[in-house]
Amino acid sequence: MHLQGQRQPGTAIRSRLNNLASGGSMKSKSSLRIAFLASMVFATSASAQTFNQFIVFGPSLLDSGYFKLSGGDLHFTAARAAGASMTPSGGIMNTDILAARFGLTDISQGVSTTGTNYAVSGATISGTNTLPTAGATPNIVQQMSNYLASTGGVSNANALYLLSAGSNTTGNLVQQAGIFTNAVTALRNAGARYILIPNLARGDVLNTTIYQNLASAGVNFIPADQQAMIAAVRANPARFGLLSAAQGPAPIAPATSFAGVIPASSSACQPTTGSYSGYGLYCIPSTTPVAGTAYLTSANALQTNLFSDNLHLSPAGQKIQADYYYSLIVAPSQISFLTESTIQARRGVTLGIQEQIDITQRRATPGFNVWFNGDVSSLKLNNSSPGFPGDPSTPISGTLGGSYTFSNNALIGAAVTLGQFDPTFTSGGGFREQEVAATVFGAVRANSLWANAIMSFGWQKYDVNRVVPLGITFDSNTGKTHGRNFSFAALTGYDFRQEAITHGPVVGIEVQSVGIDAFTETGSFTSLAFSNIGRTSTVLALGYRAAIDYGNWRPFAQVTWNHEFDDTANRTVTASLTSMAAPSYTMPIVQLGRDWASAVVGTTVTIARDWTGLAAFNAQLGQNGTTNYGGRFGINYAFNSALAGLPVKAKY
Repeated sequence: MHLQGQRQPGTAIRSRLNNLASGGSMKSKSSLRIAFLASMVFATSASAQTFNQFIVFGPSLLDSGYFKLSGGDLHFTAARAAGASMTPSGGIMNTDILAARFGLTDISQGVSTTGTNYAVSGATISGTNTLPTAGATPNIVQQMSNYLASTGGVSNANALYLLSAGSNTTGNLVQQAGIFTNAVTALRNAGARYILIPNLARGDVLNTTIYQNLASAGVNFIPADQQAMIAAVRANPARFGLLSAAQGPAPIAPATSFAGVIPASSSACQPTTGSYSGYGLYCIPSTTPVAGTAYLTSANALQTNLFSDNLHLSPAGQKIQADYYYSLIVAPSQISFLTESTIQARRGVTLGIQEQIDITQRRATPGFNVWFNGDVSSLKLNNSSPGFPGDPSTPISGTLGGSYTFSNNALIGAAVTLGQFDPTFTSGGGFREQEVAATVFGAVRANSLWANAIMSFGWQKYDVNRVVPLGITFDSNTGKTHGRNFSFAALTGYDFRQEAITHGPVVGIEVQSVGIDAFTETGSFTSLAFSNIGRTSTVLALGYRAAIDYGNWRPFAQVTWNHEFDDTANRTVTASLTSMAAPSYTMPIVQLGRDWASAVVGTTVTIARDWTGLAAFNAQLGQNGTTNYGGRFGINYAFNSALAGLPVKAKY
């Protein structure tokens, strides 16, 4: 309901941005009121980062073709006629590449009014455009205002936002940083959650003030160290397939355009008479000069030079830049696989222990049993969000256990497990997990009613190698950390017996709590530091099982439906840059399905009076983002026993 005389929160935010765009400010009391209203109405809790839109605000660093169809001066007109891409790189932009990584589009507002890339070459934070005859184009704060006006004052909570303050702003930089911060904060208050803001090559107070202001305002954003990226490429251009990492010539102050003899360009594009800074924007795809344009220094110059002109990265540089941005976005999700893989691997070990309990309960007299299980699984975790890497692996473990049976009604025991697996990130690299786990367990039976419980504590060691593709090469970032996993599993059921067949319902619960210590990667400017990671899991299982006595063999099968009670939508991983001082940022962990079916089929075989063998196959079915199946072989030795003929119970 809209009450007369009151403005809706979206209108208030748009009004605030319009005021900021003109360089003005608002009183702190009004700012707090607007922020409060917006956060109350539009705030959305963190959840799976499935991006459904790519939205861009900024200057030429992010401009994907604002002047492609019209606008600008005679240079732009001549370049368009000669087939120029009308982008600052002279070709594809980092925004195009990054959007495509997530299956999204990057269409400039200059090409279509429905486009979501609002960036304009020459744009300043709140002043007029610095390009000739482009002063009427929206500045960066106006771009945000225009976006919110088109959505009724609501930011898309599931969009990926890429923002840059650019290098065109002059004057009171602290004041301009404040204006930019207020605009970004308003965008966040309207619902934006996933915001990436690179630092600027200018390296002045504008950079540090914006980051400090945003941190003080409580805005969660992804920082990116563009300066470190460029420095790394310049240190070894050949590694990135480049012949030159130099910038092109610039007009010598106080001149603003080239005249007379123009130096040969060390970048991809050669300026001509009358050209001004940023001539990659009107660089034509030809090595033949055309009046009023810039032209290529060689046929493949855009792929062999880091810069297109004196300011902007070439398409080759844009690819490196987009790859770097992508790595920052997906890294927290990748690291969350450490906890998810640990949880999945423990389930297989617990399953094997429960099956050995079943064998042990068949002895008719009190005494000791010892047993061993060897487990191997195929585990593939896929991030359900498009564009995010997956994590396949093959967990292997061995468990040695022993127990004492008081009667065929009760037993207690203990076991130790050694396990290892090497998940690989589908984007490159992976991690090795090694675990030592200690377990105590017990079981009781009262006629047809039975129950068992298993409690384990494991110590994990992780060796992480997170590989970041960068153009034609990659960086390897390594780190080491440790973790712990406490788990408790209980299973109970009731047996119906019909001659050789035993069957009945089962119900179980499994609780796990995984904690991983903070660690810092080393390797390159793409290395990150990660805070402590915690994850709990509570799973209820309901199902049915059956077994049949067939001589020395006892085949069994069981199916269960499983539900995860812990909602991971609000769980995040916190990461920090290591190449510069910048605020930490958080992103949601990988989201897996909360409902699935489990199936187990197997058999035990009496090898001799005291020896029993076990073979079983299990699989998880229908869980979103998870493919998990495996098997185990086991052996159980009973000291001085006689079998009681009780059925084997398969587990979830």
